[in-house]
Amino acid sequence: MSEAQSIQWFPGHMTKAKRQMESELRMVDVVVELLDARIPRASANPLLKGLIGSKVKIVALNKTDMADPLATKAWLTYFKEAGLKALEVDCQKGRGVKALLTAMREAGQPVIDKWLKKGVRNHPIRIMIVGIPNVGKSTLINRILGKNKAAAQNRPGVTRSNQWVRITPYLELLDTPGLLWPNLSDQQDARALAFVG
Repeated sequence: MSEAQSIQWFPGHMTKAKRQMESELRMVDVVVELLDARIPRASANPLLKGLIGSKVKIVALNKTDMADPLATKAWLTYFKEAGLKALEVDCQKGRGVKALLTAMREAGQPVIDKWLKKGVRNHPIRIMIVGIPNVGKSTLINRILGKNKAAAQNRPGVTRSNQWVRITPYLELLDTPGLLWPNLSDQQDARALAFVG
């Protein structure tokens, strides 16, 4: 594929989304990166590592109903060996969402403990949900809530700005717009992203 034919897609709202994400990260305790289980490597945003820094991160492989189960197991092992909490979910059907919710609470418990030591009760765990466009972030939040509060459609670019959603008095989720990286230098990954929409 020639340079003129390479796949690139970084509309203006993604630049804005990146700035919003950087701003909101100061208030976030845990980051959940939602990946497409069919293409985990291609759907992992390399910008996120630099953005989230030392924040606790959980990886959730979504759309597992459309992925090869053996490949999904291998990816879960890969992430766990890299020191990350990794789970598989199907946000449409709700499979694995309760386990993810438990993992979020466990990851945020040190924050709650820190606030309790300062005498502050009822401080929520703040969790940012991140991922590329159309990976299921809003669908995950709607599944957790049990209602359609976050706009979700089967096309990229529906969520255009950050939206805080209170799940319980002790848990708040931040739905973020899908974020790609400006230079899709690996054209195999770019094609994989294009194939799955």
